[in-house]
Amino acid sequence: MIAKDSPARSRGLMLIELVVFIVIVGVAAFALLGSFGALLPRSPTAAQLTQAVQLAQERVELILGQRDSPLAGRGYNNTVDLDPCNNAGAPTICTNTFGFTVTSAGTGTAPGSWVSWNGNPTTNYKLVTVTVKLGGTTLATQSAVLSNY
Repeated sequence: MIAKDSPARSRGLMLIELVVFIVIVGVAAFALLGSFGALLPRSPTAAQLTQAVQLAQERVELILGQRDSPLAGRGYNNTVDLDPCNNAGAPTICTNTFGFTVTSAGTGTAPGSWVSWNGNPTTNYKLVTVTVKLGGTTLATQSAVLSNY
Protein backbone atom coordinates (compact mmCIF):
# COMPACT_ATOMS: atom_id res chain seq x y z
CA MET A 1 0.00 0.00 0.00
CA ILE A 2 1.20 3.50 -0.79
CA ALA A 3 1.53 5.84 2.14
CA LYS A 4 0.03 9.29 1.78
CA ASP A 5 1.49 12.50 3.15
CA SER A 6 -0.03 13.77 6.30
CA PRO A 7 -2.66 16.50 5.81
CA ALA A 8 -0.46 19.07 7.57
CA ARG A 9 2.44 18.44 5.14
CA SER A 10 0.37 18.69 1.95
CA ARG A 11 -1.27 22.02 2.79
CA GLY A 12 1.60 24.30 1.76
CA LEU A 13 5.24 25.20 2.04
CA MET A 14 7.23 24.83 5.14
CA LEU A 15 8.82 27.89 6.64
CA ILE A 16 12.35 26.67 5.88
CA GLU A 17 11.52 26.20 2.20
CA LEU A 18 10.19 29.74 2.00
CA VAL A 19 13.31 31.18 3.69
CA VAL A 20 15.63 29.28 1.33
CA PHE A 21 13.69 30.58 -1.68
CA ILE A 22 13.91 34.19 -0.46
CA VAL A 23 17.67 33.85 0.14
CA ILE A 24 18.29 32.43 -3.36
CA VAL A 25 16.23 35.16 -5.04
CA GLY A 26 17.99 37.83 -2.96
CA VAL A 27 21.46 36.60 -3.92
CA ALA A 28 20.51 36.46 -7.61
CA ALA A 29 19.04 39.99 -7.50
CA PHE A 30 22.14 41.33 -5.73
CA ALA A 31 24.44 39.81 -8.38
CA LEU A 32 22.30 41.12 -11.23
CA LEU A 33 22.10 44.66 -9.85
CA GLY A 34 25.82 44.62 -9.09
CA SER A 35 26.65 43.87 -12.74
CA PHE A 36 24.44 46.77 -13.90
CA GLY A 37 26.20 49.08 -11.47
CA ALA A 38 29.59 48.16 -12.94
CA LEU A 39 28.41 48.88 -16.50
CA LEU A 40 26.67 52.21 -15.94
CA PRO A 41 29.72 54.40 -15.18
CA ARG A 42 31.32 53.40 -18.50
CA SER A 43 28.26 54.22 -20.58
CA PRO A 44 28.13 57.63 -22.27
CA THR A 45 25.48 60.06 -21.10
CA ALA A 46 22.80 61.42 -23.37
CA ALA A 47 24.54 64.80 -23.31
CA GLN A 48 27.83 63.23 -24.45
CA LEU A 49 26.08 61.41 -27.30
CA THR A 50 24.30 64.58 -28.41
CA GLN A 51 27.51 66.57 -28.31
CA ALA A 52 29.37 63.88 -30.27
CA VAL A 53 26.71 63.91 -33.01
CA GLN A 54 26.90 67.71 -33.18
CA LEU A 55 30.71 67.62 -33.47
CA ALA A 56 30.52 65.04 -36.27
CA GLN A 57 27.89 67.07 -38.12
CA GLU A 58 29.95 70.26 -37.77
CA ARG A 59 33.04 68.57 -39.21
CA VAL A 60 31.10 67.08 -42.14
CA GLU A 61 29.60 70.50 -42.90
CA LEU A 62 33.07 72.05 -42.70
CA ILE A 63 34.38 69.50 -45.21
CA LEU A 64 31.38 69.97 -47.51
CA GLY A 65 31.91 73.74 -47.35
CA GLN A 66 35.38 73.38 -48.89
CA ARG A 67 33.86 73.06 -52.36
CA ASP A 68 33.31 76.80 -52.67
CA SER A 69 36.29 77.91 -50.58
CA PRO A 70 37.88 81.18 -51.75
CA LEU A 71 41.31 79.92 -50.68
CA ALA A 72 43.73 78.95 -53.43
CA GLY A 73 43.92 75.22 -54.14
CA ARG A 74 40.70 74.43 -52.28
CA GLY A 75 37.63 72.72 -53.62
CA TYR A 76 36.95 69.06 -54.23
CA ASN A 77 40.23 68.05 -55.76
CA ASN A 78 42.93 65.54 -54.99
CA THR A 79 45.73 68.04 -54.33
CA VAL A 80 44.76 69.12 -50.81
CA ASP A 81 43.27 67.44 -47.78
CA LEU A 82 39.54 68.17 -47.87
CA ASP A 83 39.40 68.39 -44.08
CA PRO A 84 40.72 71.83 -43.12
CA CYS A 85 41.31 70.59 -39.57
CA ASN A 86 44.09 68.34 -40.91
CA ASN A 87 45.95 71.27 -42.51
CA ALA A 88 48.22 73.94 -41.07
CA GLY A 89 46.34 77.01 -39.90
CA ALA A 90 43.22 75.05 -39.01
CA PRO A 91 40.14 77.13 -38.18
CA THR A 92 39.12 77.73 -34.57
CA ILE A 93 36.19 75.33 -34.88
CA CYS A 94 38.71 72.49 -35.10
CA THR A 95 39.82 73.14 -31.51
CA ASN A 96 38.09 70.73 -29.20
CA THR A 97 38.04 71.42 -25.48
CA PHE A 98 35.64 68.70 -24.36
CA GLY A 99 37.95 65.67 -24.54
CA PHE A 100 36.43 64.28 -27.75
CA THR A 101 38.62 63.07 -30.62
CA VAL A 102 37.26 63.94 -34.07
CA THR A 103 38.86 62.23 -37.08
CA SER A 104 38.02 62.07 -40.76
CA ALA A 105 38.69 59.37 -43.36
CA GLY A 106 38.67 59.65 -47.13
CA THR A 107 39.79 63.29 -47.23
CA GLY A 108 43.55 62.93 -47.76
CA THR A 109 45.68 63.60 -50.84
CA ALA A 110 47.15 60.11 -51.14
CA PRO A 111 45.16 57.79 -53.44
CA GLY A 112 45.37 55.09 -50.78
CA SER A 113 43.36 57.29 -48.41
CA TRP A 114 40.44 57.74 -50.81
CA VAL A 115 37.37 55.63 -50.22
CA SER A 116 35.26 54.71 -53.23
CA TRP A 117 31.52 54.98 -53.05
CA ASN A 118 29.23 52.38 -54.55
CA GLY A 119 31.94 51.06 -56.87
CA ASN A 120 32.44 54.41 -58.63
CA PRO A 121 35.97 55.65 -59.35
CA THR A 122 37.46 57.90 -56.67
CA THR A 123 38.14 60.60 -59.26
CA ASN A 124 34.39 61.24 -59.39
CA TYR A 125 32.99 60.22 -56.00
CA LYS A 126 34.53 59.87 -52.56
CA LEU A 127 33.05 58.65 -49.33
CA VAL A 128 34.08 60.86 -46.42
CA THR A 129 33.52 59.56 -42.89
CA VAL A 130 33.87 61.56 -39.67
CA THR A 131 34.20 59.66 -36.40
CA VAL A 132 33.90 61.10 -32.88
CA LYS A 133 35.39 59.20 -29.94
CA LEU A 134 35.55 59.80 -26.23
CA GLY A 135 38.08 57.76 -24.28
CA GLY A 136 38.48 55.31 -27.16
CA THR A 137 34.74 54.63 -27.44
CA THR A 138 33.10 55.61 -30.74
CA LEU A 139 30.06 57.76 -29.99
CA ALA A 140 29.12 59.13 -33.42
CA THR A 141 29.87 58.53 -37.09
CA GLN A 142 28.72 60.70 -40.00
CA SER A 143 29.34 59.97 -43.68
CA ALA A 144 28.96 62.03 -46.83
CA VAL A 145 29.56 61.38 -50.51
CA LEU A 146 31.51 64.05 -52.36
CA SER A 147 30.92 64.41 -56.06
CA ASN A 148 33.44 66.03 -58.38
CA TYR A 149 31.08 67.88 -60.67
